[in-house]
Amino acid sequence: MTTAEQPVISWITFIAAGVVGAVVGSFLNVVAHRLPRGESVVFPPSRCPRCGARIRARDLVPVLSWVLLRGRCRDCGEPIHWQYPVVEGITGLLWMGVAWRYGWSWETVLGLVFVSFLVVLSAIDLWEWILPDALTYPLAAVALLGRAWIGPEPWWWYAGGAALGAGVLLGLRWLSPLLFGKEGMGLGDVKLMIGLGGMTGISGAVLILFGASVSGLIGGLILMALKRLDTSGRLPFGPFLAFGGIAAYLFGSDLWVFYLSMAGWGNRQ
Repeated sequence: MTTAEQPVISWITFIAAGVVGAVVGSFLNVVAHRLPRGESVVFPPSRCPRCGARIRARDLVPVLSWVLLRGRCRDCGEPIHWQYPVVEGITGLLWMGVAWRYGWSWETVLGLVFVSFLVVLSAIDLWEWILPDALTYPLAAVALLGRAWIGPEPWWWYAGGAALGAGVLLGLRWLSPLLFGKEGMGLGDVKLMIGLGGMTGISGAVLILFGASVSGLIGGLILMALKRLDTSGRLPFGPFLAFGGIAAYLFGSDLWVFYLSMAGWGNRQ
């Protein structure tokens, strides 16, 4: 879908998508905190992870409550990690992006689920260095089953994207010990790529692998300059794959048109 083909939505719908997305982001924070610890994501209600005090309803407004509380728990005064408003804000922005791109459609429903999975998986990988099967498998199922009914391309295009993306990462996982003497990709990254490629298709998988590699390199250089890279020199790759997946999903067609025009292929007869 090119920019000229974007649907027109009202500003009320656009803002509503952002507000609901931020609320969903608040729940994603709960999932990111509790799922790796094997805790229920629905019970008990939201509470301070330090003092255990139940969070009051007025303190559950996404982003705004964190600002008004100055980033501290109302009961114990301990800092509330900046991850919470960031996840809420990013989720809201991504929901707005999907609504802007696809308007009122089943594609939007599928897209909102897709980006929500990527937000929570990125948060978990950043802080816990894992991509749980409890999320990567459902994402793959949502992408592949959703694309069997929804999408501009035939089902095999998306199945091929899943196979291509996961196959490349699996190959890197196998080659890394032989070439570099240490493990490369984790299996979690491979499983994540099934969902990413399954959602964006073959051309999307290519963009994701390229975008994740470039953004991962830039991120690594920045952390190295700041001396924040761990001693092994490794980075969680899931967030960079997610970044590439979101870019490919929202702007894939435009990115290919831009690349082909830059390469001079877009002007050939």
